[in-house]
Amino acid sequence: MLSITLLCQISPHVLVAPFSNDPAVVDVATEFLRIASWNFVAVGLTFCCSGMFQALGDTRPALISSGSRLITYVVPAVWLASQPWAALHDFWYLSLASITVQALIAWLLLRRQLHHKLRLFEPHGATT
Repeated sequence: MLSITLLCQISPHVLVAPFSNDPAVVDVATEFLRIASWNFVAVGLTFCCSGMFQALGDTRPALISSGSRLITYVVPAVWLASQPWAALHDFWYLSLASITVQALIAWLLLRRQLHHKLRLFEPHGATT
């Protein structure tokens, strides 16, 4: 995820060129890739956390973090869509913010879950 993020930051036009040679299309797509590529690392972290929740046998935290993304994207997006000043890139930045919040929530929930599960393996009478 990090390497594709770097490619999108350094040379996004390389990814767009095979699909269009229209300068306006290339400009919009390049801006999109530069903004959206910051999502890639957060998405990777979210997927890893979700996999760990499955491995631990409790997928509720993954559901909670996914729900947080819906709330942090949909509610502001509906409001943003009604604003006369809103531009397309505002929605892209909103998406970036919402996936970052989801990744943070997933990571915090995973830390909590692991702390709880690993305490089960402590010897009786051990203090923390």
